Amino acid sequence: MRSLPEWSSPSAEIFREEIAAKREPAILRGVARQWPLVAAAKQGPRHCIEMLAANSGSETIEILRADPGEEGRFHYSPDGRSLNFIRGRATLPIFLAALEEQASEKRPFAMVAQGALAERYLPGFRSTHPMSLAPADAEPRLWIGNAAKVATHNDPTDNIAVVAAGRRRFTLFPPEAEADLYMGPAEPTPAGTPVSMVHVTAPDLERYPRFAAALEAGAEAELEPGDAIFIPANWFHHVEALEPFNMLVNYWWKPDVRAPESSSPSAGQ
Repeated sequence: MRSLPEWSSPSAEIFREEIAAKREPAILRGVARQWPLVAAAKQGPRHCIEMLAANSGSETIEILRADPGEEGRFHYSPDGRSLNFIRGRATLPIFLAALEEQASEKRPFAMVAQGALAERYLPGFRSTHPMSLAPADAEPRLWIGNAAKVATHNDPTDNIAVVAAGRRRFTLFPPEAEADLYMGPAEPTPAGTPVSMVHVTAPDLERYPRFAAALEAGAEAELEPGDAIFIPANWFHHVEALEPFNMLVNYWWKPDVRAPESSSPSAGQ
């Protein structure tokens, strides 16, 4: 796998004109280092959890839970006809307490809340945790959980994903690698979009031999609290949370496919 270009706290102008315009993924180090949640997370997960619980609203949030034997993967059952996890709802403080409880287990249940609108569950989040690189109308979304894995998929939108707590490993594949990723059915899906049938962390290359070519074309990045990654529209990505408590905040928006004079148009949507 190749490495990705890295930028240190780029300005909004540099991001727009020199990073996003290239239509290639990039690591954005330290762009959220001033966030209160990042500062709390660097003191320890308990500090971050207490801040989240203290500022949470009363609405219940959807939670996914997979058995310990799934090793953090939210995916399909062995026959490929159903999903390997269950869905439930709880308030954010109750969910956070459950994550703390599971952190002491040797083989914890994998539990996540995915893509929740930040302002709904943490009122005032946008003002206390600004992100100048994303368009003003891009809503921050929360991804909170323990050491879980999001299967390889892509989105028709540009994406900035910010690590607020814990560590995350991103494995990325270009759009043209789709044929080597063995994408699954359109229905059912773990989270609304087709995912690869290959487990990136333990690929079965006898069953999925073309995935070796995808790995050669892929790139990998590991992010700490305060770091972010830019993922252009249609790039495939696998996301692995590496700590007992992790929090990601992401921003989706429709890509601007107007290319600079020195490059050709990209395949945006």
